[in-house]
Amino acid sequence: MKLEKGDFGYLNSRQKAVALRTGAMFGFTLLLVIMGRVIFSQYEKVFVICAILSVLPAAMSAVNLIMYFRFQTGRKEIYDEIEVLKGNVNILYDCVITTEQKSYGTNAIAVINKNIIALSEYENTDVNDLERHFSYMARKNGFKNWTIKVFTDYGKFRERIKYLADKQIVPNSTDKDMVELVKAISL
Repeated sequence: MKLEKGDFGYLNSRQKAVALRTGAMFGFTLLLVIMGRVIFSQYEKVFVICAILSVLPAAMSAVNLIMYFRFQTGRKEIYDEIEVLKGNVNILYDCVITTEQKSYGTNAIAVINKNIIALSEYENTDVNDLERHFSYMARKNGFKNWTIKVFTDYGKFRERIKYLADKQIVPNSTDKDMVELVKAISL
């Protein structure tokens, strides 16, 4: 089963897939060099040019791999507890939100009725910067008057999710669009 953005375990599955892709791309480049030198020596220059051109996508894949290896899938016990508590709240897991200056790993992001509640247990998470980025992206894409809160403490995040679920807050029509926006701005 292929995991999609927002599914628990997405980061770890992407790490494996991107590592395989990057290895295959660099292996292909090496194969071209060897073929040009050993097997088809009269066409060595053509194979070397092809190898040089094949290094570009391999290097881009390596950069992608480095970005994925900076972040890990969240703890399974947090996922299990949130799944029990969430009620009708849309929850995205394992999102890496990218801004122009920095990337922020989030364990979970809840989207319901003009509320975005995120949990980031990563060190050095600038909560205010991440909230500003969510707010900026929401306004830029036509979402007005959204409440955005990022927690670094799981207990506070859990209480907020429990509060929203207990109040039986009903998702509105823009929630699905906001979920798609959050997926779009994450790795």
